[in-house]
Amino acid sequence: MTRMKATLLPAAVAFGLCLGGSAVPCLAQQEPAATDAPLRGVVRGESAPVQAAPATEQAKVRKYKKDMFIAYRMAKDPWIDRACMAEPSLVAAICAHPGPARLLAKHRHIGEIAEADHYLCRRLTRWRGATKALVRNKFADKVIARDPEGIYRAIDRDPLIARMLTRHLMFNQMVVENPDLGKVIARHM
Repeated sequence: MTRMKATLLPAAVAFGLCLGGSAVPCLAQQEPAATDAPLRGVVRGESAPVQAAPATEQAKVRKYKKDMFIAYRMAKDPWIDRACMAEPSLVAAICAHPGPARLLAKHRHIGEIAEADHYLCRRLTRWRGATKALVRNKFADKVIARDPEGIYRAIDRDPLIARMLTRHLMFNQMVVENPDLGKVIARHM
């Protein structure tokens, strides 16, 4: 496989998951060939008794490999907000890595992404770079209003975030909507 095809394949698989397709292409399972020989214990003309699969096989959970390259490609997508509305677990997958989380925090539709995943602020403020990018985003007020606990933790960890947040265009509105944010910032003055 050439390098070009190798880099496009993971993105195609990830976007296939967004659109409702399976993330990993499944191989077709071959059915046992029908034979004319009668089965033991079964009279010719009757069907064989069907056995239920054990519960352990039915409840298998698929594990997916986390790939940072796919997370970068998805965070750069200008329409990721629509994909996140359809599948909110994409936000958690992107925010599992610091670089893609920073790119997602700079996204112009961050408010719509926050509507899809209400814990977006906590997921982004887990990383310092993503926290700073979020505070610089002009639509950060929508994210912080959905989940202020994330910004409280970020301010407790790094008081410079409070200084950056006070320079935000919508800071006055954020404090009016959430007076506890003003109390947290006042603690670090």
